[in-house]
Amino acid sequence: MESRIALLLWYQLTGRLQEVDLAAGDRVQPDARHVYVVTRGTAQLLRHGPGGHDILMRIVGPGAIVRDSAILVAQTRLELLAMPRWPFSKRVLPDG
Repeated sequence: MESRIALLLWYQLTGRLQEVDLAAGDRVQPDARHVYVVTRGTAQLLRHGPGGHDILMRIVGPGAIVRDSAILVAQTRLELLAMPRWPFSKRVLPDG
């Protein structure tokens, strides 16, 4: 199986990556169709609590991969790469 670096390179060469720039305080709600890779900055990964408040899961920085349904809140200027989720699932990659 190909390495993650090879997959990232393939996506960049084929134009499948999207760059996302966020200012401090901006929020992104990751969805089931995308994986986000933090390339610059720091963010909080939050989940909604039972009382309607946010629960801090962890702080993420460069190199972090966000692929769940948590809310990503930029603490600093945040740069992300967004890509389709399928290469990171357990399914076999299609040929070609």
